[in-house]
Amino acid sequence: MVVLFQCTLSQSKTIQSLVTCCVHDSALADQLSILVYDNSPMAQRFDALDWPFGQSEYRHDAANGGLAAAYNYALALAQDKGIDWLLLLDHDTVVGLELFSTLMRQIAAPIPASVCAIVPKLVQHQTVISPQIVGKFRNHSVAPTFSGVSSRPVTALNSGACLRVKAVMGIGAFPQEYWLEYLDHIMFSRLQGGGGQIVVLDVTIQHRLSLLNLEGEMSAERYANVLSAEWLFVRETAWAWGPLVHRLRLLKRGLSHYIKLRDKSYALRALRSAFSKTTSVCR
Repeated sequence: MVVLFQCTLSQSKTIQSLVTCCVHDSALADQLSILVYDNSPMAQRFDALDWPFGQSEYRHDAANGGLAAAYNYALALAQDKGIDWLLLLDHDTVVGLELFSTLMRQIAAPIPASVCAIVPKLVQHQTVISPQIVGKFRNHSVAPTFSGVSSRPVTALNSGACLRVKAVMGIGAFPQEYWLEYLDHIMFSRLQGGGGQIVVLDVTIQHRLSLLNLEGEMSAERYANVLSAEWLFVRETAWAWGPLVHRLRLLKRGLSHYIKLRDKSYALRALRSAFSKTTSVCR
């Protein structure tokens, strides 16, 4: 599935790269069921006959229920159609035939029932940003050469992740409280908490993470939502030594923002979050 937000079908790098893949490999098109879930204010014209996908559907959600609503809709469709694996894609992730050929070989091979997710390596500026090994104090990128079943807990970004439908249903689907931010991290935490394992593919995809460029790619309002969701995650999982250490981390982050960023509102939001007593996620 592909989730759009304030992006046209023609502007979406993901959709256009999917089209290229299906044009070059008609057999692939026959194997894919594409759901385009549009959280933009206005609906777009979508005619399945215009696209080279074997099956396709367009769903518009003017209320913008975020990623959780979109993913849960796709999850319900997958169940109805007997689809075992759900591939999540943002609107700006460029995919190629290598991803699909490797992913489908992995799914077709004998695969343990404990495997709940299959993820590629997402790279930005020659650095692997996903998946990451979950550490006691902070996360660490997996080695660029690593592939296979991870023996250690990992977390990964939504885009490019392929989740086993049965495993996601087994943990209660996608939680609405993480409607946008940290949905990926809580899902990987819950899936592995239930005994699931993660397979890392020997496939690399270029990706842009907006958190690495706050002023250029993330509004201060959305950053406030990131901070709130981060608190939800820390309190649920006790990640990185829990709330006390997280407050210290936020203080350090706020001071860093104040020194490095022109817009001081990011720093102020991080510092306020350090003393926050609530975990309400803004919309």
